Amino acid sequence: MDVKRMLTLIFGLVLVSYLAMKLVWYMNPPSRPHYNNFFAYDYSTVNYVQFIILFLIPSIASLFLYRSSFKKIDSFYDQSLERVKKAFFILEKNKETVLVVGIVVFWIFNLMEHGFFRNLVEDKNPFHSPFDTYHEGEKVAFLYTFLGNNEALKHMFIIHGYFLEVLTSYFAYLIAPENHSLMGFRILFTLQHLMSWLGVIWVIWEIVKFTTENKNKILFKLQFILFSVIFILGNGSFFALNYQQGFFFFQLGLVLHLFRELTQSHPSRKFILVVSLLVGISIPLGPLYSMKYGPIFCVIFILFAVLLFFYKEFKLLLMGSLIGVISSGVIIFLALGLDQLLEVGKMFLYIIENYPPRFSAPLLSDANEHYLWVPQLVIGILIICSVQLIVDFKESKNYRSFVQENTHIIILLFLSTLVLKAALDLSDKGHFREIASPSLLLLFAFTSRWLGKLTKFSIFIVQSYKFHTTIWVLVLVTMLAMNMHPKEAFRHVKPYWKYISADDDFLIAKRKYSYLDAVKEMRPEVKDMECFYTLNSEGVWYYYFKKPSCSRYHMLQWALSKEGSYEIINSLRNKRPRVILFSNYNSNRGLVTFHANSEVYDFVYQNYRPYKLVGNHWFWKGSSRGMVGAKLTELDIKNKIENFVYNNSGAVVFLNGILELKNIYNIDTLYVTSVGHSLPIAVAANDISLLQIKSGSLKIPWSIKIPMINISPKTKVFQLWGYSSSKHERIKIGQNFELDHTKVNKENFKLTDTKINMQNN
Repeated sequence: MDVKRMLTLIFGLVLVSYLAMKLVWYMNPPSRPHYNNFFAYDYSTVNYVQFIILFLIPSIASLFLYRSSFKKIDSFYDQSLERVKKAFFILEKNKETVLVVGIVVFWIFNLMEHGFFRNLVEDKNPFHSPFDTYHEGEKVAFLYTFLGNNEALKHMFIIHGYFLEVLTSYFAYLIAPENHSLMGFRILFTLQHLMSWLGVIWVIWEIVKFTTENKNKILFKLQFILFSVIFILGNGSFFALNYQQGFFFFQLGLVLHLFRELTQSHPSRKFILVVSLLVGISIPLGPLYSMKYGPIFCVIFILFAVLLFFYKEFKLLLMGSLIGVISSGVIIFLALGLDQLLEVGKMFLYIIENYPPRFSAPLLSDANEHYLWVPQLVIGILIICSVQLIVDFKESKNYRSFVQENTHIIILLFLSTLVLKAALDLSDKGHFREIASPSLLLLFAFTSRWLGKLTKFSIFIVQSYKFHTTIWVLVLVTMLAMNMHPKEAFRHVKPYWKYISADDDFLIAKRKYSYLDAVKEMRPEVKDMECFYTLNSEGVWYYYFKKPSCSRYHMLQWALSKEGSYEIINSLRNKRPRVILFSNYNSNRGLVTFHANSEVYDFVYQNYRPYKLVGNHWFWKGSSRGMVGAKLTELDIKNKIENFVYNNSGAVVFLNGILELKNIYNIDTLYVTSVGHSLPIAVAANDISLLQIKSGSLKIPWSIKIPMINISPKTKVFQLWGYSSSKHERIKIGQNFELDHTKVNKENFKLTDTKINMQNN
């Protein structure tokens, strides 16, 4: 059989099959409406005829190509063969250069996709930082609070870090043109991601350098390349790098570099003093940069100080690091002042006190739950590495030699255990991937150590590389090329420059849902207010309205205690903002705040009433006695409650029904009270219900969620009400109804399980 014709058959079959597949998707798009979680495939006879024809086309086309012998096809193979020969000639003459170029290109493509494209242009997940109004909003929300206060930390409740949440947006405000600060923030945010990537590669370099003999350069290169490639390919699946980790990884790299130099060479006193000084300087800066990873490294620093005593230069090391800690601490004290530093400490203690553990007992959870396989895998790595470390300890000559030979592994094992414990206590299952990177680095360290001990295998690898360098480089470059994804990296090169010059209005308009309309319509009304406040989870409103938050809890769910709720109430009572944002489509965290901050909602119900619905953004304005003070209007409205759904996981009751009106009446919302009381306990706050209520129909479907946590079991009878904002009237709707508390297991509902995660991006 002619080889060229056979290749033509295979290539033709692949190419035409691909084109046929594209035609199938084009004529029969996969995005079909679905009902009750089942997709509706309503194919006609024409569709099936299309499928049969498109199925036959690849076979017919490839057979035609096989039976033909064109000069152009022969010429194509001849030219391809010549290009392959030239490529192999270049590879043979410049093996190392080709490999280095492959690595650099691999890094560039992956950084453009994961680091730049997703942070500057768009992300596949529309609710991924920084492209949703929650994640991005929580980091730009503090800008105008910071600009308007000399001691801004007294007016903030920071979750992620002073540098990340305050100074990043402030620097963006300084360097970006007017009305372009949001894109300036995104650029700095991208650089923080880049710093995480570079920091972790430095750590991998130090691990491989420490665990590989200096004379064995080939084994070092191969391990560094393979570990780096594995780490990059694993990003987003087994583990995830984020913007909070950059400073932490550079601290870790600095410590590992210092110990490597102390173990493998005889560094000068100047080198020891300078590096230990830098380590010390970074300690006070860490918690200010990230309130999660900064304190973790402070604990690592204690281990660092203990390990120093196993080196003869420990006095110089301790002196340098302590001088660094003291000097950095003094500078921060002078820059921020004692009061602001105490506020940072109070925030940290507040989180520890009020953010209870989720997964501490039992340590292993149901493996069927999403992402819970990650901590189980991490725990497995820790057990294996711990056992190996114990074996090495028993085989060692003395304590000093054991510590010096295993310093990197001791630090990484301690770090992995610490991060695992913190993540299991503080994270939800969607963020477990963040705990995996230290464990993967630990596995790299042990793998490199095992390769060093497997002398015969290591010699085989090195000799194989020496005698078959071309094949090794070709395989490595092929691995890199298979995972470069140039299409993903460069498919939006033009939008990079387009988005970098994008103004704030363009970016918020990209979110749709009438955000820009709401900002433009409400900005004149908010302009003269001292501050603004929103009950939903979007801090971006403070940025677009150019107003500080009325409370230091910029987001309601940050108030983790009753004291926090009362602090918000006092702030609203004292500053009296005329308008607040009550809810919108992104109020999916509303049940959390309804349960945890019911006092705040009670205050709002008594002092505010519905005002404007712009798109689905529902603004309320101050009013004496709020909705409770509205006059009572008698209307004959029949209410038919069609469905009661008791939800144990959320401790809520879902009600659905139909309103039957004799005359069209402008009802803006529905709310529920207990019989004999006028204060609402639940308001229909989602946009679907609001749009249906305002539809002008005589038969109106409605739905409402009633949070049961704060309702006494003695309260069993409830009443549905309507409210008209134009007339400031409330209307009693239908007869009262009863709810069965026993059908909602409040004991099984843990408020902390629905609290917003402190580890969000």
